[in-house]
This record gives sequence, structure tokens and C-alpha cells, in this order.
Amino acid sequence: MKRLGTLLLMSVLVGFQLSAQAVLWGGPNDPNSTFANGLGAWTTIELGSSAGKALWTYSASGTSKGYYSDLSGSIISPSSADGAAIFDSDFLDNGGIADNDGNGSAPAPHKGALVSPVIDCSTFSSVSLAFYQYYQNYTSTCTIEVTSDEGKTWTSFPVNEEVRFGTGTYRNNKRVVDITSAAALKSKMQFRFVFEGDGYFWTIDDVTLIELPDNDLALITPYYFPFTYAQPKSQICNDEFKFSTTVSNLGKSAQKNALFKVEILDKDRTTVLFTDETQVANMDPTDDNITIKTNKTFIPNNLDFGKYYIRWTFNGGNTPDYNPNDNVRTDSFEITVNSYSREPGIRTGVRANERTAFVVASQYRTPNCWTNNDRFKVTNVEMAFAVGRKASINGYTTNIGFYKIKDEVSPNFLNFDREKGLASTSIEAIANQAFTGTNESSFTLFQVPLKNDQGTDIELAANTRYFLTCSHPEEPSDDPDNWHFHAASLEKNYEGHPFAVPVIDNEGYWLESWPDGDAPVLRLSIGVITKTDDHPLDESVLNISPNPVQNNEVKFNLKFGKATDANITLFDMNGKVLNFEPHKSVLNQTISLSTLNLASGEYFIRVSTQEGTKTKMFSVIK
Repeated sequence: MKRLGTLLLMSVLVGFQLSAQAVLWGGPNDPNSTFANGLGAWTTIELGSSAGKALWTYSASGTSKGYYSDLSGSIISPSSADGAAIFDSDFLDNGGIADNDGNGSAPAPHKGALVSPVIDCSTFSSVSLAFYQYYQNYTSTCTIEVTSDEGKTWTSFPVNEEVRFGTGTYRNNKRVVDITSAAALKSKMQFRFVFEGDGYFWTIDDVTLIELPDNDLALITPYYFPFTYAQPKSQICNDEFKFSTTVSNLGKSAQKNALFKVEILDKDRTTVLFTDETQVANMDPTDDNITIKTNKTFIPNNLDFGKYYIRWTFNGGNTPDYNPNDNVRTDSFEITVNSYSREPGIRTGVRANERTAFVVASQYRTPNCWTNNDRFKVTNVEMAFAVGRKASINGYTTNIGFYKIKDEVSPNFLNFDREKGLASTSIEAIANQAFTGTNESSFTLFQVPLKNDQGTDIELAANTRYFLTCSHPEEPSDDPDNWHFHAASLEKNYEGHPFAVPVIDNEGYWLESWPDGDAPVLRLSIGVITKTDDHPLDESVLNISPNPVQNNEVKFNLKFGKATDANITLFDMNGKVLNFEPHKSVLNQTISLSTLNLASGEYFIRVSTQEGTKTKMFSVIK
């Protein structure tokens, strides 16, 4: 797999606090710990580079000088004011110059190590390495290596494995790595930070050796429970959120009654809309990557448009934790007006098996809460490509496809026909149309209208799964600078959602996802399929008053002869869905919907039941 990339900048929690712990080596008054104005007694060695010297360096500002990471900001650590150590892969590859990839002083891929001075650990029965870091990952790995025989052999401790390609850590990330097995009771111990790969950087500061903390619980991998990152409000009903995570006890003491808590936060990131928790009676020091779950589920039917947040926490209750930074994780999801998306933004570009042909796909689904008379259609596909330095999207032809996943395919996809590519017996073709680029820019979204193979609207069915695909041809050149890539993101982890973001290789075999879980930028927009009522309800069912609307809201009354389940859809003259609400057991009810964000013009309200629909127009005057 080949990548291009942009840099994801994460928001930063500036404040941090660590519980006290016995420091065995280093500390705020040791320049070898804080990199005060230089690397001090540390040494830096190259372990591999195509040319030049790929070395760690001292950075007075704690920032990368690379072209792609120039705006990424500095590490935030207790002693960041007097500098930090950095392996600046981005700068080594491009020299901080646009369109200069591979022409820097030590082009990627490369490998370099920052080696500590010799430390006497002969009296230390337990040893943990603690440090602050700011890591941005394009395609690289980070390792702590330890030796006690003057470098003849090294024991490896991988770190940052959870930092997916195209993403990074917070700027004030604190890591604690237990190196007791390789360092304890050794009289001539050294450790080193090893960066290997391509792109972005790894910044290190405030390095200490400490006793293994008594209390150090950690969230490892929270499960991302929304079916997809962004869903239209009309399609999110009954998307049941189930909560789980993996956790570890990184300390030396057993932990009693640790608490795992999950919260859904409103758009202000403060108001709690939902919470649930579960208690873990005991966690031994050997407990690693243990899966825990909560009992409740959350269905987002009543959420309005916007971006919402998920917060997971795991701690020992009243017992102070040595590293609170790894006790909390946050993530997000969106409820949109009319768009599905697997990602929040473009972060990288991918293609499979170097220059061979490949197909990217995103799975989307419709809910089971429609009435017989709710009718939605596909309107547009929104996607993005990326290109090498010598390539252009102009004249580049791909094929966009839309496929129904057959009902007999099980939820876990174990019976899915993985062979035959887009001719798989587990899918039904609905649309397949060519797209040839013109003036589209690299890493920039563009829209393509999508119709079925007969050239008419694609009507969506309720409670149905679909694949939206984009087929890329084989590249004629062996030079990656001439290649085309599909834009993608690694911000969301869809493990546990089978075939959420599959890829088809050049032999037609379906892979459940990219090796690292990349989500293609391949979005789907929907609208209503008609403005008329094919099965009209009685005129008295829907009454809008006042009309034109007042006070930035449309008020309407629903009236039925018996309690009736009804769905409300607000849409514009072009069929674009602007709001959707399901209502249960309606008899005589007045409902209000906001029109604050609507421009002056004519709009429609539709009430839909199992018996039919009633659609009426209203006016917004501003």
C-alpha cells in the first residue's frame, strides 16, 4: 500500500498533572532529562537511510521544520521552554520545501536512534521509563530499546502502536513504559528511542526513570460504536450504540473496584446527554487488554443536527492514578442534514499494491423506522483524490458504483462472497458510472451526481445495507510521482463493524478493510424522491399555522382518528432533506421545527404514516 498525506492537528489539553513517583534517574534539574539547551550526554546514531544522515537533533522550539508539519505546533512539556529532542522525518525528507519530497538531507524511509547515557540500575528492582512526547504518524513506528551489554543486544518495547497512520498524539502526551525485564538490577543500562519509517516527526522531552507506579490504569482501545462517523438525521434512528473498551493495569498493585464510564456529550462538549458505567472488581498487575462493557445502550433518535462527543474514562475511583492522561479518551460523531461519511476530513491518500488496480468502498445503511411511504433517493457522491508530484486529476478516469448488499448476507459477513470483485454473488449492482477528472485539485472534495444504470433516480430501500465504491485503474508508470491515490482518513477505528470500509485488490478479492483501517473519502448525499403524495392522507391531518412562519420556527398540528406512528420530513424545493423526526402514537399534537438556518423561500413539510402521506408548503420570509 502506498500513501500520500496531510497532517492531522489534534486539539490539546494544556493542563496536566502526574501523581508523585520516586525518580530513579533524571528530573527537572537534570539537563540530560530535560534536554536543556542541547542533547547533553545523549548520542544520536543513524540506523538506516537511502542517503545522508537520518539523525535525532535538538530543537530549541520543540517544533518540526518539515513542509507538511510546519504548522503543527510544539511539544507541551514541563521543560519545553528550553527545547526538546526530535526525529524530524518530514524535514529530513523534504527540507521544509514544497514539492521537494525525497530531496531532503536524508530522504525517507529512514531509521534513527537517540541513545541515553549509561545508567546504573543495579539497585532498582523495578524500572519504568517516563517521558513526554508529541508524535505525528505518517507511516512510521516508534520503539524503546534497552541494552545492558554495551549495545551488543537490545530488547524492544514498541510504543505508539495505537496511533494510526495519518493521526498523532496530543502535544502533551505522557508515556510510561515498564522496562523492568530488561533494565532492573543492571549496572550498565542504556535505552534508546528509535524512529523508523516515513514522514512527520517524534518529539521527546522530560525523560526520567521511575519506580513502577503502584497505581497506573489505562484505557487501551475504546470501541467506536456509531455505525459510521456521519449519518443524515433521517437515517440515524435505531442506530444502537453499545459501549466497550479494552483496559490494562500498568502498575505494580492490584486495583479494586476500578470504574469504566462512558458519556455522550452535547455539541458544547460539556452537557451530558447519556451516561453509563460498570465496575471492575479486581485487576491484577498482569491484566492487559481486558475487554469490559457497560449494560445500557443509547439510541440517538432525538439528537438534532451537529457534532457530538464521546468520552470514555477508566480509573481507580479515589486512588490517584500516576498518569491520568491515559485514563480518558474522547471521540466524536455527526448527525448531518443529508450526508453519510466514514470520516471527518481528508488526512491521507492510499492505493493498493503499488500501481495495480483496486477498488475502495464504504458501507452505508438505511434504518428500519421508515413508514411504507417514506421515500429517499441518492443525489450525489462526494469524494477526493490525491496525486503525485508529476500527476494530475485532469483526464484521470475512475468508476463510481452503488451496490445493494443482499439480505441473506449475515451481520458479521461470514457468508459474504469475497471473490469475483464487484461481480460478487453477495451484492446487486444498482449503478456504475464513469467519472473523468477535469480541474479538480488534489486533497480537495468534489461532487458527482449519481443515477442508476437506466439514468434515473436511485431509490433507497428501508433497512438495507449498501456499498458505495470507486474503482481505480492500474497506473501505467512505475514512478509513484505519476500515481493517483484515493483520499482517506484513519481517525475512526471501525474494528467491530464488519466490512465498513472494504477494499478489493487487483485479483478481485474483498478485504474487510485496509491493513491499517483507512476510511476512504467517499460520501453519499440523499434527498426525498417526490414532492407529491402518491397515497394522500386527509387534508385535516396536517395544518401549518402561521404561514409564512414566525419567530424562526414552523409550527404545525398533526391530527389522526387513532394513535398513529408518523414521520416528519422537512425538505426544500430541490428535495434536499433539512430535518426529519419520528413520532410515536400521535393523536392530536402540535410540533415545532426550527427555521433559524433557512434562507427566505418555499419549503415543504411532509407527514408520513403506513397509510400514506400529506405534504404542504410553507414560506420563510426574512
